[in-house]
Amino acid sequence: MHDSELATRVFYALADMKRCETVEELDDLAGLMLGGLGYTSFSLARFYAPDQTPEVRVMAGRFEPSWSRRYIDRRYAGSSIIARHMLQEQSPYSWSDALEIQGDHALQSRIIGEAREHGLREGLYLPLRLADRSFAAVVLAGWNVPAEDPLHRTMAEVLAAHYSHEARRLLKPAGGEKHILTRRQRDCLCWVRHGKSSTDIGQLLGISPQTVEEHVAEACRKLGVRTRLQAAVEATLQGLLD
Repeated sequence: MHDSELATRVFYALADMKRCETVEELDDLAGLMLGGLGYTSFSLARFYAPDQTPEVRVMAGRFEPSWSRRYIDRRYAGSSIIARHMLQEQSPYSWSDALEIQGDHALQSRIIGEAREHGLREGLYLPLRLADRSFAAVVLAGWNVPAEDPLHRTMAEVLAAHYSHEARRLLKPAGGEKHILTRRQRDCLCWVRHGKSSTDIGQLLGISPQTVEEHVAEACRKLGVRTRLQAAVEATLQGLLD
């Protein structure tokens, strides 16, 4: 399949993901599209508790089952420098990226060797912070992954990001989770989304600009992001804003 055709299919798949009504339906679609990019395994999984204690729980996806069991049973999340890289990195990264930055050691080499025995030679992590402040990621992996192809890498990252959003939407309890943010925090982010400054928001809500900054900072902390714009985007994606 030509790159242009594959890119077109990925574009339409993003719209189809929004229409999925079950996680199973979403996994069918994601598996088809990610498989076209060489990623035969994928999952949304929690890796670490808020205090960074290893605590792996697969939430959605279809990862190579025997490798998943071995990874969890042997508690590799506690010793894998590739996985632990998500504790300090918010941008997508490949296994090779993490090894280049963090270096390698004997146990990590063994983990990679065992992954290859299960048909997984290269992978991609999309780090996430869940509402409870735990560390999670969408993980993609496969054997014939064109890791050096920037177009394929970008398409995989975009698919992973949309898969994360839609999987969390489908896994969310009925009634949503707006209580994650207070009413005032949501009000502030709504105005941030419209490009208003802290002074503008303070005048609109009848509070001081400093109080606005405090509400926005707390919202950033809860959502696991760094900037006010990121907070507004993440809150919108999670359906927390009216």
